Amino acid sequence: MRVAVYYLPEADDPLWQAGCRWLGWNPETALPCLRPAVAGLAAASRRASRYGFHATIKAPMPLQGELDSLVQALSRELAAFPAFTLPPLQYTQDEGFVALRLSRASPELARLADTCVRSLEPWRHPYTADELAARSRKLQHERQRHYLEQWGYPYVFEEFIFHMTLSDQQSDSRLLEAAQSYFGDLPAQPRLVRSLAVLCESHPDAPFTLLQRVPLASGLTPGLASGSE
Repeated sequence: MRVAVYYLPEADDPLWQAGCRWLGWNPETALPCLRPAVAGLAAASRRASRYGFHATIKAPMPLQGELDSLVQALSRELAAFPAFTLPPLQYTQDEGFVALRLSRASPELARLADTCVRSLEPWRHPYTADELAARSRKLQHERQRHYLEQWGYPYVFEEFIFHMTLSDQQSDSRLLEAAQSYFGDLPAQPRLVRSLAVLCESHPDAPFTLLQRVPLASGLTPGLASGSE
């Protein structure tokens, strides 16, 4: 089993429902979704679909120890983090991957991600030397290789980039344009980060399913609900 901690839009956020439909999979219900009528979308997002609509906080990791104790530890950590406003999201296509990314830096999000990476490390079963070699093959920076070896994922701390992947690697911009048309201004609407989510992959190549949303402390911005003013 692999376990991951992701940011997911709240269940009542229209962006969550739109993202699940785009990728054809709802991790919360563990059911497929009817995709929008976008030519080639299913074929161009097979891998992204399996992981679901999310942003990685603690990357999928082979679990060691008890899952319940991991969730309890995460709950204790998040109780010390007040909910905060996520900067507006914007469309990108970087190295061929269509995604939503932050329009500006979020120190609160960076601190939250750094804390989760460190505090949940006892539950990560280390990769073998062969697995590390395979995962490091495409990495170009020594710091990323070091982070992969130490933390099981290269894109942590200074290398962390918030991204909600909408496709597998593409050679043209047609899917980016389709995403802009489909999602419209939903990504840029204000939303609070009110929780993180624990997801599980029961066996290799299985889609990730939601185990539990774990709340942060009470919100800082009264009256601002997820996805609305």
